[in-house]
Amino acid sequence: MPKHSRKPVIRSVKFNVVMNIILTASGFLFPLITVPYVSRVLGPANNGIVSWAFTFVSYFTLVAMLGFNMYGTRECAKVRDDREQLSTLVQELLIILMCSALIVYIAYIVFVLCLPQTRAQMPLMFIASVMIWLSAFGAEWFYRSIEQYEYITFRNIAFKLIALILMFIFVRHTNDYLVYAVINIIGSAGSNVLNILRIRTFVTFSRSYKMNFRRHFKGMFAFSISGITAGMYSQIDMLLLGFFSSNFAMGLYQLVFKIRNLCTSAGSAVTTVMLPRLSYYESTGGNHDKTTDLMAKNLNFLLMLGLSIITALVICAEPLISILGGSNYLGATPALRISAPIVLVSSISAMLSQYMIAANHEKMLTITNVVGLVLAIILECALIPFMGISGAALGLVITEVAVYAMRAYTLRDYMRQVHKHTDYGRIVIAWTVATAATGGIFWLVHDFNPFLSIAVAAAVFVMVFGLLLMLFRETFIMSMMRRKRR
Repeated sequence: MPKHSRKPVIRSVKFNVVMNIILTASGFLFPLITVPYVSRVLGPANNGIVSWAFTFVSYFTLVAMLGFNMYGTRECAKVRDDREQLSTLVQELLIILMCSALIVYIAYIVFVLCLPQTRAQMPLMFIASVMIWLSAFGAEWFYRSIEQYEYITFRNIAFKLIALILMFIFVRHTNDYLVYAVINIIGSAGSNVLNILRIRTFVTFSRSYKMNFRRHFKGMFAFSISGITAGMYSQIDMLLLGFFSSNFAMGLYQLVFKIRNLCTSAGSAVTTVMLPRLSYYESTGGNHDKTTDLMAKNLNFLLMLGLSIITALVICAEPLISILGGSNYLGATPALRISAPIVLVSSISAMLSQYMIAANHEKMLTITNVVGLVLAIILECALIPFMGISGAALGLVITEVAVYAMRAYTLRDYMRQVHKHTDYGRIVIAWTVATAATGGIFWLVHDFNPFLSIAVAAAVFVMVFGLLLMLFRETFIMSMMRRKRR
């Protein structure tokens, strides 16, 4: 073993969740600073075209990645205790990604040159295309497989800080949208450069390995289709809006898109750390009870979190948009309220997908994602021309509900075991009462300062919801309280 190499330290699931919560908190904090500033400096039109450009590029990035965020994480997690096997696997996967990224980038250039919408923004499209290469060689899947969430968290925060400083220095006028695009890349994917430089700490690259690329093709195919289609339908609203609406409409909707993604990331702080551990449990055998317990705890947590966020987005939509975008963006308020259920449904659906991957049900996962993409395209094309940005939001809500229903039906036998350890009824009753109380209080204070009205509503909701959950002795809350006493 080389002197500079070392075995990764595998932390507990609890520690990983804490790290991911810190990362997610930074994901909330930085946009709370950048979104209001950028929205006001660039304006809806320029903001909209930048968001659309990155959405367009993300489709090519999804294809280039070949589903490795799921496949690479699962496969590396299985052999993470064997350095030689892990090194061979990582080397094979990186070579496959290099070839994939090259082919996809050539296709991207052809599309940019042929489509009128992209030709009109040629410099922006080529700046955004750097994301294809940074994503392909970021090896995020590797660090997740060996559960290096501490490194992932602090590395991301450091680059977000750098991007934040650069933004305040260089983005000062409406026409600075190209500079903003470059800074956006630094903040979101610049840290991926460190990933590939640091990877030799954990794996050894060598020409002497007997590489077998063919062994990946069958598994990769299902994950590629699944990853590509899942990523596509989750962003199809923003993409198709660019073909059916104006830059101004895209500018309004990109704020909804960002708020929704920020809220959804709160749930993903839990679900993304589950795949490596679920894969490890399922591959070692005899740990099915641990898998069930982990799923049940996270379902309870996601239900409480998701319902709370829905209340916040529906009741406080207008002051939220006023704070983050300003009065020019208030037209996005109905779309934000319509989008609210996506936060809960997509988070739970993502958790089900994590289990399907770990339990080798990727074929069914792929089918649900393909159906979701087809349904999303049909709904968006039907609703956007008649309802505008509200139609874009509604189309995605219906799609997410349909995809969740298909995944839940596929896992219906297993989910019956999980449901025995959950408290759905108590949580929903407590949430209903807390939401009604919050709505009443907000009606009285909605004319106040936006920050104050949100703070009052949040305080009422947290107190009523938390008190009722304790009175009902909800399982997750009681387990957390017992640990604090210890």
